[in-house]
Amino acid sequence: LAVRGGGLRGITYTLPVASAQVKSAVLLAGLFADGLTTVIEPVATRDHTERMLSAMGAAVRREGGAVTALPLGAPLCPLDITVPGDISSAAFLLVAATLVRGSDVRLLAVGANPTRTGLLDVLGDMGLRPSCAFGEAAGEPICDIAVRATLLQAAEIGGALIPRLIDELPILAVAATQARGVTVVRDAQEL
Repeated sequence: LAVRGGGLRGITYTLPVASAQVKSAVLLAGLFADGLTTVIEPVATRDHTERMLSAMGAAVRREGGAVTALPLGAPLCPLDITVPGDISSAAFLLVAATLVRGSDVRLLAVGANPTRTGLLDVLGDMGLRPSCAFGEAAGEPICDIAVRATLLQAAEIGGALIPRLIDELPILAVAATQARGVTVVRDAQEL
């Protein structure tokens, strides 16, 4: 396979399904295209790429459901970055601590970007009351999360919440098996 770059033109691309990965790929290509590149999302997805590109000097802006990248006028500026803990990985520990009687777990410096914290919202709806101490690292919100064992209630999960927890749905399914009532998941066709 040989890929030869160059000659890119800016486009407006409407995502058929909410996907942060596709959005990021199009925006990155847009930095090296002639003209504006805009991605229109059906539902807002994770925004790590936009945050980091902006911190590095790229002109990226969001207006409603559209994210636009302008071609680079200068090289991106390097950053010193402390990468926070991944909430998708932390999800397994959070759910385990919720389900195992007597648990009292504290996870430090977990990424708390609001486009990624749908898991905490759903666990909250199910009855978990995590304690969160917020801070920031490299333009990204972080938090220390303390969790204790909790009896969970069923929840309804769907709509705009799905892109905020798409990777955590399998572990939420495990939590749902231990919750009182019937948990319903809708709008997760991306899986």
